[in-house]
Amino acid sequence: MEPFSIFSLGDCLLVSVQEEIDDRSIKSLTGLLGERVAEKNARAVIIDLHDVEIVDTFLAEHLAGLVSFLSLLRAKVMVAGLQAPVILALIDFDIRLKGVGFALDVEQALAKLNR
Repeated sequence: MEPFSIFSLGDCLLVSVQEEIDDRSIKSLTGLLGERVAEKNARAVIIDLHDVEIVDTFLAEHLAGLVSFLSLLRAKVMVAGLQAPVILALIDFDIRLKGVGFALDVEQALAKLNR
């Protein structure tokens, strides 16, 4: 079982990461999410990271790559639920998530997307 789930919310996709995600799973997520965005013609993707407490360089770089990949598919990206240690890790690794919106939770992310 993968440590993530992808849900359809109308023309948006919600990616919920339930636990610490490993290298293999993040690669699987990227491929699967690309397929789902294309087949559903999703206008936005919300990545919910509220259960992720630690980010290593591999995950941080893949998150940045995933955001770039989704922008090429013309999907807006919102990241929800970042905890302080994750934010600090992204800053420490000098990972810039350009073109990404941020929200405290999924509900706020949906509200921002619908404005």
